[in-house]
Amino acid sequence: MQNEPGLLDKNSCIPDDRDYTEKLLILKPSALMEDFRKPYFQYFYAMSGFGCKPDKLGSKVYGKFLADGENCYFYRNDFVGVADKEQLPQWAKKRLESFTSPKMQIRIFQINDIRDSEKVIFGSYDEAMKKGGIRPEIYRQVYGGTVNCSDLESVFALCNNKHPPGYYGHSLSVSDVIEICSGDKKGFYYCDRIGFQKIDFDIEKADRSDILKVLIIESGKDPYTAEIRDELQAKQSVVGGLIEPVYFARDDNALIYCDEEFLLKGYEPNRKAGELIIHGTFMVVGNGENRYGEGIEVSLTDKQISEYTEMFRYPLIYMTNEEIAGMQEETEEQAEDISLT
Repeated sequence: MQNEPGLLDKNSCIPDDRDYTEKLLILKPSALMEDFRKPYFQYFYAMSGFGCKPDKLGSKVYGKFLADGENCYFYRNDFVGVADKEQLPQWAKKRLESFTSPKMQIRIFQINDIRDSEKVIFGSYDEAMKKGGIRPEIYRQVYGGTVNCSDLESVFALCNNKHPPGYYGHSLSVSDVIEICSGDKKGFYYCDRIGFQKIDFDIEKADRSDILKVLIIESGKDPYTAEIRDELQAKQSVVGGLIEPVYFARDDNALIYCDEEFLLKGYEPNRKAGELIIHGTFMVVGNGENRYGEGIEVSLTDKQISEYTEMFRYPLIYMTNEEIAGMQEETEEQAEDISLT
């Protein structure tokens, strides 16, 4: 098999950068198995290892492939050098950004005005304290998930300018409560007129009755768990349009919701689900029944989240339209062969 033309070489690297730590590197074609000697598999994001430093005795470089996130290691002499970011194709820039952007796991709580007898909604921290304090029983959760933010100010900006997929509430405002779920700043914060006040907040008293735990898969990003309200508008906000169910699990205990017009809207190819290549952002949700035998969406279990995170780990944004079409044809042929046996 001949190598694909256009393989990357020294001309795709910046000069004289010998420290590989947290850098996007370019692999020599000879370091790859023959079937994978393609430009998009030459991109490797280095994370750690003695091989990242030119003056260390060890030579292993640990990291992951940019194209599919596969963890691996190579040796320092397997690399051409550090990639020139100015020459990166658009898919690689987007993928690299998802690797390097800060991440925070958060929840957002907002006052349910029906329960707001003291009329504290949109009021300052001082006003709320004068009227009995912060009462979690009048709040309901409107979102939970992983966002590309580094602090509360950037969370506030995100939830005002471009809501994360699945967010269903008013734009973040005074009297809302943000939970930082992990890290040094873990805790609950009241959005004040200026800044944020750290507070005690009993999450068990807040209304979370209509929350679904789902898996959201954005094009070019790793799958992540989110908590969204069991509302049509919340599900539509994930996919960006009218939702279309796709049944992919063998036991039908989960389903995918995607935009039913993803081809018409020209979304990027995202992931392969069974025989279908889905374009654009989609989500996986549990598929269950109520006591009347009617189909309803339910939260995914931890086991399902682990299984489907692995199933949808590999994005397809690096693939050309021709390769996508070929993959679709091959899958359809396999399905036809199976049906004839």
